[in-house]
Amino acid sequence: MKRPALFVFDLDGTLVDSRADLANAANAALTKLGLPPLPERTIISYVGDGIDALIRRCLTPQHEARLDEAKAYFAEHYREHFLDHTVLLPGVLETLRALKPRSLLAVLTNKSEPYAVKILEGLGIAPFFSAIVGERDGLVPKPDPRALSGIMEDLKVPKDQTLMVGDGKNDILVAKEAGCSSCLVADSEEKVKALIPYHPDIVIRSMGELPALFKKA
Repeated sequence: MKRPALFVFDLDGTLVDSRADLANAANAALTKLGLPPLPERTIISYVGDGIDALIRRCLTPQHEARLDEAKAYFAEHYREHFLDHTVLLPGVLETLRALKPRSLLAVLTNKSEPYAVKILEGLGIAPFFSAIVGERDGLVPKPDPRALSGIMEDLKVPKDQTLMVGDGKNDILVAKEAGCSSCLVADSEEKVKALIPYHPDIVIRSMGELPALFKKA
């Protein structure tokens, strides 16, 4: 594959490990509602489609009527603790440094955009990105392609020179819908097997592998 002019990255699970902070906020919300907490592994399996979906899955259909209340409790906790345990994933900083001189970089996440910006700023990598796009009013989340198409249009990069990099099926699907290539970051054989049916164009095991793919391109 030719070296992309634009790399668009997912956030949670791709650039940062935010699992503990998300799980703690979700369990704080459940506790406030008088409901039993869930294992972190269970909550993390619900991540990827935005906060509404995360909280709805934690509540189960039995308590879905309390979604707005749960979201408020989640936000109350998360805004005070969103960087308690969130860290860059291995190889991310080195990869951004390697790619930035010759390509544009952007972030597209289903996380709330203000939190995405704050996390990237807090971890010191916001300046690498020409665009940071997340959940906000009027924006349909991944895998809807409009946000990704909007990033390409704003940065004036054609879809055949764009690579979407992420760790979930929505990252693969949004790339296909927008007409660009996708790179799956899968740190386990289990994840590879689960997501290969969605046909990512590239599969890597860690972010640190990405620059080498285009070293000579």
